[in-house]
Amino acid sequence: MSVFLAWRLLTFLITVSGASVLIFLLLEVLPGDPALTMLGVDAPESAIKAIRLELGLDRPALVRYVEWIVGLLQGEMGNSYVYKVPVADLIGQRLQVTLPLSIGAMLVATLVALSLGIFAATNHNRVGDYGVMGFSQLGLAIPDFWFGILLIILFAVVFQWLPSGGFPGWDEGIWRGVRSLILPILTLSLSLTAVMTRVTRSSVLEEAQEDYVRTARAKGLSQRAALWGHVLRNALVPVLTIGGLLVATVVTGTLVIENVFALPGLGKLIFDAISNRDLMVVKNLVLLFAAIVVFVNFVVDILYALVDPRIRIHT
Repeated sequence: MSVFLAWRLLTFLITVSGASVLIFLLLEVLPGDPALTMLGVDAPESAIKAIRLELGLDRPALVRYVEWIVGLLQGEMGNSYVYKVPVADLIGQRLQVTLPLSIGAMLVATLVALSLGIFAATNHNRVGDYGVMGFSQLGLAIPDFWFGILLIILFAVVFQWLPSGGFPGWDEGIWRGVRSLILPILTLSLSLTAVMTRVTRSSVLEEAQEDYVRTARAKGLSQRAALWGHVLRNALVPVLTIGGLLVATVVTGTLVIENVFALPGLGKLIFDAISNRDLMVVKNLVLLFAAIVVFVNFVVDILYALVDPRIRIHT
């Protein structure tokens, strides 16, 4: 197990390092002047020289990259050109919104998808199965931003049960903060639930047809006992796989959802940073998003080994 973990950790570090090099090359090294990109082609030469000096663009690229990585290891991400504050402070403030939004969406999607997928599999080719598959198909077809607007109209405008957008801050009370995130969480979890439901259903159906399940049933084990005692453990491996891949969908989904609901999270921050050409914020946020996706897949690999020990033996 220790060899398995060491190998996965090494893979994680190599992947994040490669992502940092690629991000740095795209934003600061490839043809094009970052200072000119930030200020615009009509900016005076004196202003361009000043911003190049402020950002250290007059120094060799290798030196700038090493300083950036060393700063990240020390918790230093530089200062935002637009906000004039440390990027680390900006990210820390916005994480208070994006983190509960993302985790909430994944939890809702996982719980609902597992329930619906198992229900559909145990009622294969019946009305319940057709209903769940119809729901999942609808969830895949509806754009997230449009679904969010529908939820706003229904629950914020018509019934006035929940706020239509904005975030009051956790210091205003936990319940007020949670209420402001309910609609965004439901919106973000729709497509995730649809995908995971279909995968769960297919995985449970496939495992239920294996020889070991038929043997267990032949020995007198009930369908429910066989499902919970044998089928689900092996059926979880594909579900974990798709769950890890969907983290990237969550990350990109926050870009849209936080703008629809006017939430001051990381998605809104990177959208504003791109619009304002704040490359220091963009550079660090893109690397953070990449690291989150890679880290979650690293955790999924560990869960693989816990669910199915054969994986760590053959890896």
